[in-house]
Amino acid sequence: MSKSLVRAVIGASLALSFAGSAAASSDDAWLAFQKEVATRCKAAATKDSGVKTWTVAVSAFGSQNFGMAILTGKAQGGAPVKYACAMDKKTKAAEVAGGEPSGWAPN
Repeated sequence: MSKSLVRAVIGASLALSFAGSAAASSDDAWLAFQKEVATRCKAAATKDSGVKTWTVAVSAFGSQNFGMAILTGKAQGGAPVKYACAMDKKTKAAEVAGGEPSGWAPN
C-alpha cells in the first residue's frame, strides 16, 4: 500500500469517527432541547391553569424559531384541558394557548 493511500484511509477513518461523535452530541443536544421545551411548557401551562400533571408531546426539532409542544391534562373536577405551547429558541420564553376544551375552534 502506498503512503498516500494509507494517509487517505487514516484520514477517512478519522473523519468518520468525528462525524459519529458529532452526531451523538447532536442527538444529546436535541434530547436536552426537547426536555427544556417540555419543562418550560409545563410550567407555563401550570401557571395558566393550575393543573400540575401533564402529558406532553414535543416536536422533535420545532420550527426555525420555536420549540413546540402539545400538553393535555385534567383540571380539578376531571375536565380535560389541552394547550399548544411555543418556546422561543433564543429567549427561552414559553407561551401557551388553549385551556378548556371549548378553547379550540373547529375548522
